[in-house]
Amino acid sequence: MFFKFGVKQYIPAVVSAFFFASSAYAATAYINQIGYRTSDQKEFTIEGASGAVEIVDAANQTVLTVTPSMATQWSPSGQSVQLADFSELKTPGIYSIKVGGEILRSDLKIADKIFEEVTKASLKWYYYQRASMTLDEAYAGKWKRAAGHTNPTATLHNSTGSSGSLATSKGWYDAGDYGRYIVNSGITTYTLISLYEHFPEYFNTLKWNIPAEGALPDLLAEIKYNLDWMLTMQAPDGGVYHKLTTLGFPGDVMPAKDKDLLYVIGKGTAATFDFAGVMAAAYRIYKNFDATFANQCLEAAKKAYTWGIANPNVAFSNPSDVSTGEYGDSGLEDEKLFAGTELFISTGEASYKQTVNEGSVPGWGNVTGLAVYGIATHAKEMGSDAANALTILKKTADEFAERANTGFGVVMSDYDFVWGSNSVAANQGVWLLYTYYLTGEKKYYNAACKVLDYLLGKNPLNMSFLTGFGSTSPMMPHHRPSTADGVKEPVPGMLVGGPQPGGEDIGSQSWECRDYRTGYPATSYTDNRCSYASNEVAINWNAPLAYLAGALEAINSGYKPSFASSEMSTALKPIFAKKTERNAIRLRFAEQTVFVEKNGKRFDLKGMRLK
Repeated sequence: MFFKFGVKQYIPAVVSAFFFASSAYAATAYINQIGYRTSDQKEFTIEGASGAVEIVDAANQTVLTVTPSMATQWSPSGQSVQLADFSELKTPGIYSIKVGGEILRSDLKIADKIFEEVTKASLKWYYYQRASMTLDEAYAGKWKRAAGHTNPTATLHNSTGSSGSLATSKGWYDAGDYGRYIVNSGITTYTLISLYEHFPEYFNTLKWNIPAEGALPDLLAEIKYNLDWMLTMQAPDGGVYHKLTTLGFPGDVMPAKDKDLLYVIGKGTAATFDFAGVMAAAYRIYKNFDATFANQCLEAAKKAYTWGIANPNVAFSNPSDVSTGEYGDSGLEDEKLFAGTELFISTGEASYKQTVNEGSVPGWGNVTGLAVYGIATHAKEMGSDAANALTILKKTADEFAERANTGFGVVMSDYDFVWGSNSVAANQGVWLLYTYYLTGEKKYYNAACKVLDYLLGKNPLNMSFLTGFGSTSPMMPHHRPSTADGVKEPVPGMLVGGPQPGGEDIGSQSWECRDYRTGYPATSYTDNRCSYASNEVAINWNAPLAYLAGALEAINSGYKPSFASSEMSTALKPIFAKKTERNAIRLRFAEQTVFVEKNGKRFDLKGMRLK
């Protein structure tokens, strides 16, 4: 994962430690603090309890009694815990959990559209990360701020092989600092593009109060703000510059107060191929809204791919005078697989076609998994390669689904608690959803839901890792605007990096953390601004969370990807929505086929669009 070295300035703070109840005298219940969908499998984790667990309604009536599973040891936290399945309870409401006559907690929620606000907030956070523009109160509320980094040009660092300046602006700040990095923008933007591409009808109407851009849906408007910046980072020869930052990290100041000189730094194979893959995918989702922009993206992708093929081994590392995020990567074949796959999907040109024989859950440093996604979901174009890619998906997804039946019901292992562990979890959830789309096997869907449960509270720290959501959530993330803006609450909708035992931010300097490690990876975390190793935020960590929550909402609103198997179940909710004259819905019968007609479009009785 991405390690940020170099001197930083932090506001000194007392390091807090998390202690969870595990004594013989008291039981603890760990739940998804946002809630559970009425129709989903539902479970929480119990520690230190014996006997039956009661679910009690607002009138203090027991509505369900469940017997927890046999206790199992979860090695990442060293706890012996039980899983309590309460899927039988489907009535919306807020309930209490009672064991042995003792109320453990009273915030167990069941509702429909339970993750819609999570989806909106995790996507709106990208608006809060916009560079080069003022965040107006009408959109940003109390987190309004002046525009930062409005320089129309940046100096070309000598590492680019050029001199002078480059016209570049817009884009998203990468993390808690104010750098903009093509490699990390790559996987981030692609994940959000995929979310729209898989559920266009759902996201054509979902809005979360950001500045409109023509007729674009909110998700496409937000993505385009970053694509516009990425396009400025392509050199005339097709290669792509690595990053746009100052020479070092700024202090805890607002964006407008960071006055250090901006540099365009480096140019390499990873950034160029990542750029090519993203732009090829962008072509597909914008061509029906803005053909000129879409074609610009596709031509930029082709040009970048050509440069990457001619320069396959140009690895990036920080120049000696630069200490901002490196995103260095010496293994560059995975970026080529990703870029070629997306260009083949968009163009059908055989010269771009790729083959994968193995793959893992994607991260910025290894995007082979993105190529697996592309190949597996385009069976018609990929032929037997698609079946091979599905085999790769299923092998890993089966392991995840099995893990989700014990411990905290989490698919993570000890080794997944690395820098940005919450992003690992979220990407595991996305991997599970792809497998669900293509197989229709509900065990993958259920395991993906459990990933969201973990991120939103059903974890050993008993906290939601998403700012502004849950009964306990991070209040002091490593995020400069949230530190410097004078607002008590942090900017909402940010997924913090999460527990991991590396302790890279621990030291004796005033800006460093005191030791918060517990000896267990899943509890080595502190909610403190000093902790850039466990409590920072980053665009590539939010993206899979937004995908996971957004896809679950879209699926349960009746939508599924066009490539999904016929076994994948969906509801018909959006089809039988408001019955207005404009949106007239009619049941039709033609050529011995019953279908639903809405706005001139035809759907089968599972909600799938008919050609």
